[in-house]
Amino acid sequence: MATMTGLTAFNNQIKRVKSILEEWGEEVNRLCAPFNTRDEIERFKQKVGLVQRQGGKPTIVMSDDTAVELGHPQDASINLVLWTHNPDLVEDKAIHLCGPDLNRAHGIRLPYAQLILLALREDFYADPFSLESTQFLSNRLPGYMVRMIPGRLWARVSRQALSDGLNFSTLGGALIAAYYDDFPGVEKVEVAFVTAGNEKVKNFSPVAAEAKIITGGNKKLSLVDDGEYECEDLNCDTCDEKEVCDDIRDIVILRRKNKDAKATEKDDKVG
Repeated sequence: MATMTGLTAFNNQIKRVKSILEEWGEEVNRLCAPFNTRDEIERFKQKVGLVQRQGGKPTIVMSDDTAVELGHPQDASINLVLWTHNPDLVEDKAIHLCGPDLNRAHGIRLPYAQLILLALREDFYADPFSLESTQFLSNRLPGYMVRMIPGRLWARVSRQALSDGLNFSTLGGALIAAYYDDFPGVEKVEVAFVTAGNEKVKNFSPVAAEAKIITGGNKKLSLVDDGEYECEDLNCDTCDEKEVCDDIRDIVILRRKNKDAKATEKDDKVG
């Protein structure tokens, strides 16, 4: 973990995401980004109807108008926005897909992981909430609606949007363009989508749990100066963060063993 200009960098978490994708090898497809230059980005935005933040009309996709549903509450769903000040960790305008594309999923639900990696200028600071909220493309992309549920991204793609050619290359391009538009300090954006099954999506649960701890979103777990995780409640039977601990159990056990060892050592000295 490193802190620069008030933003915590997720260097290790980005490395883990990329390591998982690399381990899957040929299961991960490299999609063609719909643009290369900034001029091409502007033309792409006009083509797909991507608008500025808070510049669009409310988008509502009813269930009977839904062609594809992503991250339904009955399916696995992970969404991550991870940033770094090390540009070498992010491949600019890269879009990866593991699993079926939208045109192969008409009329069905798909588990969903949406992973966004950002390289930020070292002197750039943005509110972390703003950095994360751009991922939802709220009212910005016609025929694409995200329902806000804590801890998951649940999206619907309309029949018309699918008919018009919306796919993960387009969605990835829209996310990349949105981050460039919203934040002048964003130097690189890399996007990965996973729809290949619940177990594939759940591979990123430990990374999501760590990210939540680092940003202070966890009530019991915290990252301490020595780089380990510390738990405030060592009774797993009554702790309401047990599911998170299960995701990163090896790390948490290490901290608990250390704490138990220190407590035992202290008792021995007192005795």
